[in-house]
Amino acid sequence: MYPDLTLKEAVAHGTRKNPLMSLHFTTGPGTAYPDGFFVERHWHPDVELILIRRGTYLCERNLETYEMSEGDLAVINSGELHQLTGMGPDTVHDVVLFGPDLVDFAYPDEWQEQWSRPFLNRELELVPWLSPSHPAYSRILNLFNEILDSGLKKEEGWYLTCKLRLLELFVILIQKGLVIPPKKPASAMEFRKITHYKTVTAYIEEHFEEPVTLEQLSALIPCSPHYLCRFFKEISGVSPIQYLISRRLDHASILLANTSSPILQVALDCGFENVSYFIRKFKESRGCTPREFRQAAKHKNTRKNDL
Repeated sequence: MYPDLTLKEAVAHGTRKNPLMSLHFTTGPGTAYPDGFFVERHWHPDVELILIRRGTYLCERNLETYEMSEGDLAVINSGELHQLTGMGPDTVHDVVLFGPDLVDFAYPDEWQEQWSRPFLNRELELVPWLSPSHPAYSRILNLFNEILDSGLKKEEGWYLTCKLRLLELFVILIQKGLVIPPKKPASAMEFRKITHYKTVTAYIEEHFEEPVTLEQLSALIPCSPHYLCRFFKEISGVSPIQYLISRRLDHASILLANTSSPILQVALDCGFENVSYFIRKFKESRGCTPREFRQAAKHKNTRKNDL
């Protein structure tokens, strides 16, 4: 099966001038997620609002898991480690991502001093989830839908509309006591693991195109390579090196689908020093060779252009 890379979550959510993005996810045959939705543990500086439209999901925040069903709204605050799993092949959810700086202003008024700055400094955060039974749910849902719709259509003035609605949403959350001090981690050990995991994955994200060793990654924390592999696998299910290879293969898929660079050059650009090893790992992961993947992506793009 050749994955549809065009629907994968982008690394950059929005742009510097418009730090907001709306996304719609549907699963099932003919979609990017034919067997069900799943996004492995990751984190980003943006705040993420997730509305469940259909089905049941397991949402994990900082290694704590809770179940969500139709109508539930999850909030992933800036920097939180999270994972989302659809429980079945027929689920639908919508997402709004925004940079926390979006609620910031230069003038030091009550909004700035009491709410905006503490929110940016992570002295305050949004509640982790909201159910349809909450008294303010209908108002919040209406605003979410307006932001989502404007962000998807991107008509003239869409960003200003989204920003105004988001600020209105923030005010309602404040009025209803839904902007609160951050929850303390379950234990100091868990907090350290999450912090270390984010440190390692952030380094891999920035340096996966370069030679990276287990010793280099261990020195970031610092700890022994054995400890690093043990705690990293507890969180991600794979070793740091397997995670690194997966990140390289993801980037290789994008290059293969969108450039005409030779296979050898793609391998080198993604941090693989041996092209035979790259081809073998790519086939193990994608079920096809890099050349076959590129041909399929080219055929798919040709069909899209013909429609």
